[in-house]
Parts: sequence; C-alpha cells; structure tokens
Amino acid sequence: MITTPGLFRAVGAPVLVAALLASATPSASAADAQPVYGELADNGTFAAGTTGWWSTGTTMTAADGALAATVDAGTANPWDAMVGQGGLRLRPGVRYTLSFDARASTAATMRATAQLDAAPHTATLDRTVGLTPSSQHFSWTFTSGIDTTAGALTFQLGGQPAATDIVLDNVSLTTSTAREGFYTDPGNNAAVWAGTHSDDTRAARIKASIGDHNTVKWFGDWDADGDPTTGIGAEVSDYVGAAAAEGRLPVLVAYNIPGRDCGGASSGGAGSPDLYKAWIDAFAQGVAGRPAIVVLEPDAVAQASDEACMNGGAEQRFDMLRHATRQLQQQGAFVRTYLDAGNATWTLGPDLSGTQGIGLEKMAYLLDRSGVSMARGVSVNVSNFDDTAVSDDYARRLAARLEADFGLTSRWVVDTSRNGNGGHVVPGSPDSGHVGFCNPAGRRLGVTSRAGSPGGAEYQLWIKNPGDSDGDSAQCPANSPAAGSFSPELAEALIDGS
Repeated sequence: MITTPGLFRAVGAPVLVAALLASATPSASAADAQPVYGELADNGTFAAGTTGWWSTGTTMTAADGALAATVDAGTANPWDAMVGQGGLRLRPGVRYTLSFDARASTAATMRATAQLDAAPHTATLDRTVGLTPSSQHFSWTFTSGIDTTAGALTFQLGGQPAATDIVLDNVSLTTSTAREGFYTDPGNNAAVWAGTHSDDTRAARIKASIGDHNTVKWFGDWDADGDPTTGIGAEVSDYVGAAAAEGRLPVLVAYNIPGRDCGGASSGGAGSPDLYKAWIDAFAQGVAGRPAIVVLEPDAVAQASDEACMNGGAEQRFDMLRHATRQLQQQGAFVRTYLDAGNATWTLGPDLSGTQGIGLEKMAYLLDRSGVSMARGVSVNVSNFDDTAVSDDYARRLAARLEADFGLTSRWVVDTSRNGNGGHVVPGSPDSGHVGFCNPAGRRLGVTSRAGSPGGAEYQLWIKNPGDSDGDSAQCPANSPAAGSFSPELAEALIDGS
C-alpha cells in the first residue's frame, strides 16, 4: 500500500453519505447506510453540476455534463490542487473498478486515488496518467486493501508546469456489477467433475472450456424449503455474498414453480402455491438487495397457455409469478429480474386474434398476466439452441408487442450456452428443421456470459450449464443421463461442436 504525505481536505468540503442500500442491511448505522454494492460514485456524469464533489487548491465548475478544474502553475505537489468526493465505503478483499474520461487544455499529468480520507491517507489505488487535449478513457480494477467508511476518491491535479484546464467526465467507482465480470459458481457440475476426475484425459479441457465459465446457479426443490434462515434463503444469501466478496455479479435461476415442466424430464417444483410463495419469499430475502441477475421460472409462462398442462390452474400460476416478480422487485434497483418468455420457435398456437404462429400477442398477454411489469424484462432461449440473432429478433418483436399492447418497456437476456451452431439441423439453413429439445447432436458452445450489444440483449448468459443433460425421456438420445446430471460426453461434444 502507498501512503500519500501531506494530503489534506478543506474543512468545509461536502461529504457524500448516500442511503442507497439502507433497507438491504439489518443495521441502521451510518456505515450500513452507505452504498456498498453497485455504483459508489455520486453524480459521476455531473448532470447535477458539482453536487457531491469537493475541491481544494483549484476552482471547479460543471458545464455540458462534465467537471472542469482550473489549475494554476507553480504548485509543487499533485495534492496541492484536487477534486474528489469522500464518505465512501471500501471493504478489504473486495474488487472495485474505477473508470473515467479526462482531458486537459495542454499536456498534463493527473493522479487518481482511492484512499483513506484522513491521516494516514493510505491509498489502495494510486495511478498517475498523462492527459492531452483529446479525451481519453481510463479504467482499472483493483482489490481494496483498506477497510473504511471514510474512503475518498481523489483526482490530484497540482504540479503542472503551466496553467491548465482539466476536464473530468463519466466517473464511475463500482463493485459487483457486470463491469467487474460475472461470478462463476465454484460448485458447478463441470468444475466438480473435472476436479474429481483429474486422471481423465478430458478433465482439463472440460474445466477450461466449461467449468471455468459456468456463471449461473439454479435453485429449486433440491434446495431446502421455506425458512429464510436455515433453508433456501441462507443458500441464496451465501451464494450472493460469495459473489459480492469477489466483486462479481451473480446470476441465479429460480426454478421451483409447482407443476414444473408439465411433468416432463425436469418435473417437480414446490408442493403447493403457498409453499412456492414461502420459497420465493425466502429466495428474495436471501438476495437482500445486493446486485444480482435473477432468471425467473424458465418455461413457466409459456406453459401456462397449455390447458392440458395447467388443468385449470393457469390463474394460480399467474398469481404465483406475480407474487415472485413483486418480491424480487422489492429488493431494489440492484436486483434485475428477467421473467422467462420461452424461445423463438415455441409455437403457442393461435394468437388471440386467431392467427397461427409463434404467438407474440399471446406471449405478451401471458407475460402481462404474470407480472412482467415488475421485472426488468424477459429471458429467451433458456436451455435452447437458437442463435443469438434469431433470439434477439424474437425478443425485439416481443418487446414491441408488450409496448404496443400494455405500454411496457422490456429488456431481455439470451441464453448463449449451447447456441454456437444455432438451432437448425443444418446450421444456417432455416428450411432444414429445428433440432429437438433434448441433448441434440451437432450443437456447440456459444459466447460466454457478457454484457450485450446496443439494440440487442442486455446480457448474453450461459443460463443452461453446458454438459448438464436435458433429460432421459423417450425423446432423448439413448443412454442420456437424467435431467441436470453432468455428462463428460455431452460436454466434450459441445466443445467440439460434434
């Protein structure tokens, strides 16, 4: 760690103490009221002028969504002229990312730190950069070596050979967000298999290609029911907490709806609507307002249109899904819920207007009944094989339908775990027919979990864990393992695209 001598702050400088997550922690202390997860920098785009920022040894102003500081020549040290903000919660061992854009009216240097806001001013991040009249983007990920509720983010501007105007914009200090990367489930089936079969010649490549990239954990009736202290709530809390400790974003699948999979290979779920509501309540309490992506009940919405499956229970299912989306919504802005919307080739039968086809109007109706207005958006292609372009097209048209019919803005995530060869028997040939749902041959791994692209999915995620079997029913290839069981043969076929 680096100690910065001589650093000071004006006594009257404003101190940032936000309360973004006060409801997510049991204590009402000032420390717990500070932002801990997500975006820690206040007003980093300077849309609110200089609110939340202090300066010393320089004059700062805000214009055109940026902060400008005028630095006179003749200061001896970088810390003789500064802008910054304080009152930051920095936790030891947690990963953070600092990023910003900066430029100067003439060639200059600037020192950026994350540090204690009082003596001994220990810095856990200390970088000096060169600035030019052209704006540059800077970004560093670091692990905090200090534990404080009085951290500071400083931009030290002194020591310039000539009078200089320095401009800052898009300042961001984050932890446990997609910027830091997704949390890999250490207990995923591929990683566990590779670890227990180190003498198998396939183990190393399965670990490197799959086990190290399985960033989604499924929770269902194999987990304990009900009690948020000793059951599913504790399991979810432990998982989300482990991700937060690494500064990574966890992705969870809630998969416990009664009558799950309509009695198919992945059948099961809670024993009753009341038990499901207790389970999802505990699940949401386990997340506890911390950053997380939740994919909610794959297939449950689409299957609600199947009366043979529902047997008169569609209204109960809608009620359970609305309850689930509401509970997760109440966890706050750091929790992003995506209600599952099937896939691009799931035919729901005639639309409400009587038109045959994919059933966009019907799917939009089902999603609305299921509480999608309380979710961030929808998930598509979960455990399926359609390529990302096909899935984006479906989700884009579905989002337009939701907006037209219900005035809803819907984003989406795409399961890319096994869509590297698309979902057609002959990749790229739509007329050749769609592959079956259960362990089809010729599929390949898709891109690993990442943020999406403008106009497309918000995230591309490995939701289905590659190598985990789709089931062993009559529709599956002979000798397929039971649903959810890991198969090195399936895993290697996905790696090779064979």
